Amino acid sequence: VYKRQADDRASGTICRQIERAVVAPTLDSESFKNMMAQVAASVTVVTTTGDDGPMGLTVSAFQSVSAEPPIVLVCLGKHAGSLDVFLGGDGFTVNFLPEGTGDTAMLFATKGADRFGSVEWSASDVEGAGPVLAASFGHFACRTVEKLEMGDHWVFFGEVAGGGLTTEGVDPLIWHGRGFVALDHEG
Repeated sequence: VYKRQADDRASGTICRQIERAVVAPTLDSESFKNMMAQVAASVTVVTTTGDDGPMGLTVSAFQSVSAEPPIVLVCLGKHAGSLDVFLGGDGFTVNFLPEGTGDTAMLFATKGADRFGSVEWSASDVEGAGPVLAASFGHFACRTVEKLEMGDHWVFFGEVAGGGLTTEGVDPLIWHGRGFVALDHEG
């Protein structure tokens, strides 16, 4: 059970504090992770820009929230090395990876890798949003409208201010069963 404690809209970005009632867990974390491994997810690279330049990481916890206005969410683990940059930023870009770009996904999932020195990218047209990867088949450039701490993650809500589909007729990169899989159009 979660309860909203505070809602500060004066700052422009809403940060909510959550009070969680202590409830005995019904599912241990390993069982939860095993179940979630069976749920297929499109693979994205979420980017932002900080004082030290572009930052980004591979994320499969992405979801649309609203069409009017267009709002999406991404979840970043509290252990992510770039978390502070996202928390201090005004926006982010969700880059949608096509099938066959598993190397790019793994690069952005590797700690200490030279992520932006190894791929083609360009700056977003939306102020505060992150870089757009040339390998993506589309992207959403977002302005952060809310940040919510939840469990072992932070949830970032972003209003889509730019982007869209750049390459039609491609399949997304899919993560399922702790590996990349291809869509089967014949089955």
